Amino acid sequence: MEMYLEKQKNLILQLGFNESLFPQLKKYIDFLWAKNQDLNLISRQMTYEELIDNHVIDCLLPLKHWPSNLKLVADFGSGGGLPGVAYAIQFPHIQFHLYEKSPKKQEFLNECRMFAPNIVIKGEIPKDFSAVDLVFARAFKPVDVLLDMSRTYYEKNGKYFLLKGRNEKIQEELTLATKKFNPLKVSIVPLKSPLLEVERNLVLINL
Repeated sequence: MEMYLEKQKNLILQLGFNESLFPQLKKYIDFLWAKNQDLNLISRQMTYEELIDNHVIDCLLPLKHWPSNLKLVADFGSGGGLPGVAYAIQFPHIQFHLYEKSPKKQEFLNECRMFAPNIVIKGEIPKDFSAVDLVFARAFKPVDVLLDMSRTYYEKNGKYFLLKGRNEKIQEELTLATKKFNPLKVSIVPLKSPLLEVERNLVLINL
């Protein structure tokens, strides 16, 4: 298994991951893989290769679009820590608040502080939070629901970095969001997976 991650290392670095931090990323991936068998953090049916290709590399696709000058960011629906923990390893100077409702996943994420001490684990997403420079999420909620959950933040010109799939589905979500939040300043950045024949897009709001 470890050989497969090494095989994909160059690709991970090409996506913008810091080579000096790759050992920490590897430790996190190995830990996630081991715990997934017990906790079903992503899927017990998944192979190690699928973990790397479908999840690790997939969440790193927009890495080069990550905004600069961030101090505190929030990840909605952190799950097994992809991309939250991986990004926290990549950006050790940023504090990451990971929001996850599941107690077992919270416990897992707390253990991940051994790889990324700059993460803070939270439960329910509060109606009002401040001092956050960016909200990001991967395959979490539809855009309108996510903005509704963080309406106070959005109304203060909150910034969003959303990892999404098909453009057709994104357009449906944006149509609903525009009815509630108008005008909506959105840009969509197509992402090309070097491994999978899948459609991936990055949705940027107020960025």
